[in-house]
Amino acid sequence: MAPQLFFDENNTPTGGILFDITHAIADKLDLELEMLPIPRKRIEQTLVRNIIDMHCAANKSWYTLSTLQWSSVIYKNRDILINNQGIKSLAELANYKQLKVGTSLGYVYPELISYIKNNNILPVSSVSPKDSYKLYRKNKVAGFVIPEIEASPFIKEITDSVVILNNNDIRCVLAPSMKKSRVDSISDAIEQLKSSGDIDAILSKYMPEPKLAREDAKMLAD
Repeated sequence: MAPQLFFDENNTPTGGILFDITHAIADKLDLELEMLPIPRKRIEQTLVRNIIDMHCAANKSWYTLSTLQWSSVIYKNRDILINNQGIKSLAELANYKQLKVGTSLGYVYPELISYIKNNNILPVSSVSPKDSYKLYRKNKVAGFVIPEIEASPFIKEITDSVVILNNNDIRCVLAPSMKKSRVDSISDAIEQLKSSGDIDAILSKYMPEPKLAREDAKMLAD
């Protein structure tokens, strides 16, 4: 979802954080790049089957196969829990029973597992964080989880509270068959892009100016 990817009328990606970072890595290494639409739950198997070589919006805690290879860290994208219950820390979730929280299909939330098992949280799955946000604004759920960067286009009301769930390191996940020399070259390209300020410039490019629903509104990713 935006701002990771933006699409034209033909559903072809034309820009976004993932788009720009992946192209910047390919340009550094003088490689041709083809972007393929892969459902989130199938990324692991498409890497193993060599259908794709890499996916550069990944975190190690989201995948289970030990054979996958990883680049160095590109940037951080924390998961946050937006709620209308005044909850400001994870520990406070233990005080609730079947609190409806919007989650996204295919995402993994290690920090919430114990609260789900103990029935403190009742996950309500949607296709994307954007859909969870819509449920939240309609008061269908008491909160929802969204990556911090993806939350930036949405409005934060003064009644919303934010809980930081983690400090996600975002990397490229790479196919097991990829040569170690290529893995190293991708990490080197990432480090060069970080040192030159290109990664920060890409992130800044897609972080919008605050959209105010009213004078006292703030951005979700405040």
